[in-house]
Amino acid sequence: MKKIERFRFYSLNNVEFTLMVPYIIAIADRYPGLIQQLGKRPDALKAFLPELGKIEAQERGWHDAKTLDSHERSRDVYVNTMIRIERAYSRVPIPDYEEASKKLTALFDKHGRDIADDRNTAETQRIYNLVEDIERTPGMLDVLAFFALLPVYNAMKESNSLFDELWQRRNRELSEVEHVDSKAIRSDCIKAINALYEGIEYQAAESDDPAWSQLIAELSQLGSYYDRQIKARITRRKNKETAEDEPLITPQSQSQP
Repeated sequence: MKKIERFRFYSLNNVEFTLMVPYIIAIADRYPGLIQQLGKRPDALKAFLPELGKIEAQERGWHDAKTLDSHERSRDVYVNTMIRIERAYSRVPIPDYEEASKKLTALFDKHGRDIADDRNTAETQRIYNLVEDIERTPGMLDVLAFFALLPVYNAMKESNSLFDELWQRRNRELSEVEHVDSKAIRSDCIKAINALYEGIEYQAAESDDPAWSQLIAELSQLGSYYDRQIKARITRRKNKETAEDEPLITPQSQSQP
């Protein structure tokens, strides 16, 4: 009896799992004449789609945290770079730099040198205040240009704005996302997948219709693809390669049958 090649469903992360299940359903739906012979099994799997959507929404919100952290680190680097330059020139006065140095020192005397150490929202507002002061004070942009700080300043502004936008969007979206038990949902969904696969294998063994073999071949192709990708991921981790920025394992990555 022909078997569908299985793969380790539990080795997929939550987003990958939510992408994989609809693909299984899409493959099965290409054989309506066969699927109707499987009773309630196909519908039992489809019934998980709304819950998988909740998992994806929840997981996507958490993934935004990486981007948020990146903007947070970037703005810290930029504002601290400006402060280091200010401190260097204020401690060692250099002829022709003293006047510009005094203006830069006065700026951070006013706004503080602990901006990057403040809480997220407080830091955001302090950088906005710093930017507003710089841009409304005559000659302050020229001071930054004098110390070659304009690129750093502009990058700080951009990182702060991106952080603020993502922070507000993420908080808004997370407040709207229903928290779900992804582990329990996945466990029950895998049982439904296995039930569907077993039904297909049983019908294929009892029938002479070659369409069953074609359906099994397509699902096996999917299984083979995922199995290779999961094994490659495990190998990378054993070799201590970073997996932090690995692309998602998605069905779309393979050639379509």
